[in-house]
Amino acid sequence: MSELVRLLEADPDLGRGLAPEQFETAGRELVATTLEVPRGRWDPTAQWAESDAQLGLLIVEGILLSEVSVGSRTSLEVLGPGDVVRPWPSDRHAPELDVHLRLTAPDGARLAVLDRHFIAQAQRWPSVLGQIAERAMGRTSSATLRLLIQQVVRIDERLLLALWGLAERFGKVTPGGVLVPVALNHTMLAGLVGAHRPSVSHALSDLTQRGALERVEGGGWLLHGEFSPVALGGAVHA
Repeated sequence: MSELVRLLEADPDLGRGLAPEQFETAGRELVATTLEVPRGRWDPTAQWAESDAQLGLLIVEGILLSEVSVGSRTSLEVLGPGDVVRPWPSDRHAPELDVHLRLTAPDGARLAVLDRHFIAQAQRWPSVLGQIAERAMGRTSSATLRLLIQQVVRIDERLLLALWGLAERFGKVTPGGVLVPVALNHTMLAGLVGAHRPSVSHALSDLTQRGALERVEGGGWLLHGEFSPVALGGAVHA
């Protein structure tokens, strides 16, 4: 565990719906303990047991890569500030599926522990709890969007949809294009778009030759030009 964080300073959007005087009070009094995640693979099992994070862990700094594997297939989700992390719900799926969750912090991360103490504080400002619930729903809608992307037949189009989607949230505009500063290798991108690694590598090579993107030092991706889903062929799996 680490120091306390004022939640509305770290994440002002949690205060949507509060009157100015309420925001000021909540900003001063609504605090949570933080958890520092070191760079690399992270097994949160012990932290879950110790933290009593009833609502979950709110990412306030850094990025987490969440990989869910069943057998030889893996699905990747990129999480960042504002996302709420919770344990995988073991009672929602058949045990025969043997689901494995793996979390990685490419550059470390800082999480706010939404425990019983936080809930007791936040009850004074119900709209804050509503915002946290909305964050959980946001992950559900993102999962639905990823499922739709994976139905696009052409893998190069899937990759563009996925990378420009990440750019919308994490991207930085540079003179050379829009930088997605997330270190995603070919295997991770395969999990992101629901494809096999060799097919992704081939599609990335084609996109690079076409000037649509390029890999930058450190593992991020630089996207060139502008992108609109309307420009895609629109074909999906039947």
